[in-house]
Amino acid sequence: MECVTTVLGDIAPEQLGFCQPHEHVYINGTVALETHPELRLTSVGQALAELRLVKASGCDAVVDAQPGGAGRDPLVLREVSRLSGVTIVASTGYHVPFFYPEDHWLFTTGEDALAEHFNSEIQTGMFGGGGYAFPDVRTDVRAGVIKAALGPRGLAGRDETLFRAAVQAAAATGAAILLHTDKGAGALDAVRVMADAGLAPDRLLVCHVDRQATDYGIHEAIAETGAFLEYDTITLFQHHNNAEEVLLIDHMIKQGHLDRLLLSTDPTADRLKSHGAPVGMDYIRTAFLPLLRAFGLTESMLDRLCRVNPARALKRIV
Repeated sequence: MECVTTVLGDIAPEQLGFCQPHEHVYINGTVALETHPELRLTSVGQALAELRLVKASGCDAVVDAQPGGAGRDPLVLREVSRLSGVTIVASTGYHVPFFYPEDHWLFTTGEDALAEHFNSEIQTGMFGGGGYAFPDVRTDVRAGVIKAALGPRGLAGRDETLFRAAVQAAAATGAAILLHTDKGAGALDAVRVMADAGLAPDRLLVCHVDRQATDYGIHEAIAETGAFLEYDTITLFQHHNNAEEVLLIDHMIKQGHLDRLLLSTDPTADRLKSHGAPVGMDYIRTAFLPLLRAFGLTESMLDRLCRVNPARALKRIV
């Protein structure tokens, strides 16, 4: 049986619709807000306003890529999903270290215990809090994807232990892994670790590879494994302009990798209309897809990028 687990319950993959698989809806209760003020997505009202904008643009679903202990609030996600009509897939797992205090439980808990924690957030329900003490108040809102994170060194040190815990949970739940990377570093090693655990490469969504959009080698290497490449720096113009992103997508399609690509915005407060920015989560529908059409991509190609591929990537096999 295949399903997508959302904050409002399980749906069939084909019910997901137009989906942006790496967004940030609400972040609160993490020390990262002090050092990264652009992450202050602490208003429920602004979260709801942004979701209503993205819904009006024609987007049906988003993945909230903030895991437990790093500012996620499952009850807020459920409520804004219900009120906006936008399907939300929430994340268990872990993020990069700056989201946590130095003595956080994430850095001392063993691999098996972490795997069971991630597993339970998908099978039973996510915990609230967790930013400081190990969480003990569970909700009945379930996660649908496992967030993992690698730094510039890739799969090394504590990052390897944490990733192996995510892999254990993925094998137990059938959920996909949403992998934060530094321009793809460590992604090929991650695919190998997953293969050793019996997981297919299409259970991995590799994030942020398009933070460099001109050297196509790493993009092609990841796609050739069968993993998904999540092009999620659309609107992050300090990394590249739209022309470079369009050329990258066109190149990957011409290399036969259309079925491996996903589009999203990975926003912060300085790139959300509800926070006063000129671009928002609706940018893909309102501005970027028209650019792809003008460049020659067909409606069938766009449908694969934004509907077919997300449904394949986010399905749980249970």
